[in-house]
Amino acid sequence: VLVERMGRRLSSVEFADQSVCQVIDQNGTQLFTKNFEPNATAPSEQARALLREIQQAKKGHLDRFENLYSFCPVDVIGWTAVVEQPKSAAYKPVRDLLAKITFPAVWLILLTAVGAWLAGKFTRRQAEAARRIEREVIFNEKILANMPSGIALVDPSSRNFLQANEAFARMARQFGALDEDKDIYEASYDEVAIAPADAIEKVLEFGAPFQLVEQPFTDRAGTQHFVNVNLLRLQGSEQRIQGVLYLVEDKTRDVTLRQELIGANAAKDQFLALLSHELRNPLSPVIAMVGELEASAPDSPEVRRALEVIRRNVELEARLIDDLLDVTRIAKGKLQLSFENVSVHEILQRAYEICREEIFSKNIKVEFRLRAEKVHVEGDPARLQQVFWNLMKNSVKFTPQDGRIVVETFNPIPDEIEISIMDTGIGIEPEKISKIFNAFEQGQSSITRRYGGLGLGLAISKAMVEAHDGTISVASEGKERGATFTVMLRVVAAPDPNAVHHLRPADSGETRATPQQQSARLLVVDDHHDTCVGMKMILERRGYQVTVANSANEAVERANAEDFDLLISDIGLPDRSGYELMQELHANKGLRGIALSGFGMENDVSRARAAGFSEHLTKPINFERLEQAIQSLLQLQPANGSDAT
Repeated sequence: VLVERMGRRLSSVEFADQSVCQVIDQNGTQLFTKNFEPNATAPSEQARALLREIQQAKKGHLDRFENLYSFCPVDVIGWTAVVEQPKSAAYKPVRDLLAKITFPAVWLILLTAVGAWLAGKFTRRQAEAARRIEREVIFNEKILANMPSGIALVDPSSRNFLQANEAFARMARQFGALDEDKDIYEASYDEVAIAPADAIEKVLEFGAPFQLVEQPFTDRAGTQHFVNVNLLRLQGSEQRIQGVLYLVEDKTRDVTLRQELIGANAAKDQFLALLSHELRNPLSPVIAMVGELEASAPDSPEVRRALEVIRRNVELEARLIDDLLDVTRIAKGKLQLSFENVSVHEILQRAYEICREEIFSKNIKVEFRLRAEKVHVEGDPARLQQVFWNLMKNSVKFTPQDGRIVVETFNPIPDEIEISIMDTGIGIEPEKISKIFNAFEQGQSSITRRYGGLGLGLAISKAMVEAHDGTISVASEGKERGATFTVMLRVVAAPDPNAVHHLRPADSGETRATPQQQSARLLVVDDHHDTCVGMKMILERRGYQVTVANSANEAVERANAEDFDLLISDIGLPDRSGYELMQELHANKGLRGIALSGFGMENDVSRARAAGFSEHLTKPINFERLEQAIQSLLQLQPANGSDAT
């Protein structure tokens, strides 16, 4: 009866999702059929096995036979309620739910993954940026701390120091008058007396940087420092003033080094001048005595050959001294040129005449191929002659016996002349060509030992050609293959042959002295006894009346005792300089003078002119030039005793 009632009650219940309800008694027997009628049949073996599993488990779920069985015990009576449901129906709600949420879930997962990736990247970038900023801060702090220059940042409002490195603090205390015990961050701009007090106001107001270069300061110990000071206005991206950058750089070492170099250079120039003077002084009496011997010696070929050897070597030594002085002039940019319209062919001929004797002695054949039609240039004839003499002398020196030299000119273009000097000499190795125009360079030491010389001629020639706006170059096929030196100069129109050319008497080789001029009274002053003796002998042989003095004071005494027509004086006298002597005698006696000196720099010539000397001749004295200078000055002034202004 109870089972029937329960069946009727259960049959009235609608089970969802194909669920079937069953009740099992304590013996494991099914109480109902599928229609909830009382069950009178025995279960199958498969059903009994399932029922035993349910009874053993008592509560839970079993997945058997494509069905899902959910069961739980009925209180008190020991029965078990079982709900059977096909798996497809049981899991359908879950599958439906999954179908609904899968797409949004996938998108959510994707978005979450993208967000996590971006967040990770952003976090990594932030971390890297933080590390980079930290590195830069440390790097900048280390740089600022270890920089020798002082660097500080000044607040634009309070004028206090916002930042300052150790070097700035040290300089502020050392020569900026900052109190030793005061911290730099507690100090203001006005308390550091390095930059002027009003400089920061101008920098802040106008934005123009302020600068002091090598400003002298004296520190607490009395030592002088030379300092560069800079003030710079700092602005942000919005043009907001962040402060003033205060830079202090101690340049004492550089200034001291520069002063030492200037002093060393001046000492070098002074040394070269003194060396020139001391080397030239002994040469003058040698030249004088050679001239005297040439005039009085018997007509013996051997004697004249010996005298010529002496003269040639003395003149060579004088040329070496001049080369040293020329190098100094070139290095200081004081090479002076006197430009005029000159013929290149005439200058080449003069250079050849100087080298002719050495050319004949080596039996060298010289061939001239002067094919240039336009041959005139605007140049200094003496310096151009020196250039071509250097080139010819080099060719002769390095060309062996019975060699050959070719001198060629032509116009590659209408306004240029090319001068080439080719030889069959020792040639130049390819690696040496780039250095051949360097001072003191002769290619290699063995050449210097074999041929001698200082290696200055080509360096001087290059400087002189460039001073004429020309070029000089060299070509050689190698060792023992000869060399070709080429000079390029710009040509100008030839001078008018009908124009009158006025020459001073000293410029003309045809000057002849009048009897009155030859009897002129000359006062010769030189502390070198042999020079005085030699000059007196040669000048008296030429008809002059010569009085000798060995000091400036002795010369003044002689000039006060008698009248002279001309003063010829050395510059380096023991008691006073020749400049002072000339000034005194010119002022008191109206004497003109010729300076004879071993000092041959441009400033020496200028000083001689300023002191009153009309001419400046460099030792060793070329007596033909001295004769021309004497005659020129005697013609320009009347002798003492006549009505002279």
